[in-house]
Amino acid sequence: MKITLTAACVGIVSLGHGIVVQCQTPVGLQNATATYSQTYMGDFSPAQAINGRVDDPVGWAIYNGGAVSGTTGPATAVFETKQNVGFSQGSFLTFDLHFANWNPNHTLGRFRISVTTDDRAQFADGLASGGDVTANWSALTPVFFAADAATLSLLSDGSILANSFFAANDHYRVVAETALTGITGVRLEALEDPSLPTDGPGWQFQNGNFVLSEFEFSITQIPEPSMVVLGGLGAVLFAFRGLSGGQRRR
Repeated sequence: MKITLTAACVGIVSLGHGIVVQCQTPVGLQNATATYSQTYMGDFSPAQAINGRVDDPVGWAIYNGGAVSGTTGPATAVFETKQNVGFSQGSFLTFDLHFANWNPNHTLGRFRISVTTDDRAQFADGLASGGDVTANWSALTPVFFAADAATLSLLSDGSILANSFFAANDHYRVVAETALTGITGVRLEALEDPSLPTDGPGWQFQNGNFVLSEFEFSITQIPEPSMVVLGGLGAVLFAFRGLSGGQRRR
């Protein structure tokens, strides 16, 4: 079943209070920085992944070769939030990863998302390669994750593994719960895995590359819920606290 993940609001079912609808607030990102970015065939820096175009064939990519041969490896991108975010009674953080490159199978195979409350002056220097991604990062544990095409699995280290063998392009959604306030940055790690082509971190069959067209971040306040209902066109998705919304864990 194709899951279309386009909902802008979250219906939160509170015991004794019915459904409280909370709309997600977009969080602006800036000063994109990466350990490595592709330059072959154009600008594939992480700044391309926060330009507001979810259908952009260009985005963050990490292929380091040319027309004949090249390789990929683990890489990290970080982004500053334009404002400090995080609610005192807890927050749901939603991340949407869009893959729309003209060349099929350029989706992420394994990745992990973290956040920090460090001063923005301490990380994210804006470099597309060799950038400063060092901060006190807190890895998020997803409570919900799904994709239009891929099958997603939550691994023990908090990373997500995507089985995207037949996916030309895709859209992943990841939701995590946090008590942190004053969040100043987000880290996206592209990780290798032996199940991926050339160990990944992407699904491109020849070199393990990916092209992240857009990386979106939004936040929702938690009003003492017992259950979260995420709505999308064509599907209603349930994400219970501590469960994975029906996707697999391993």
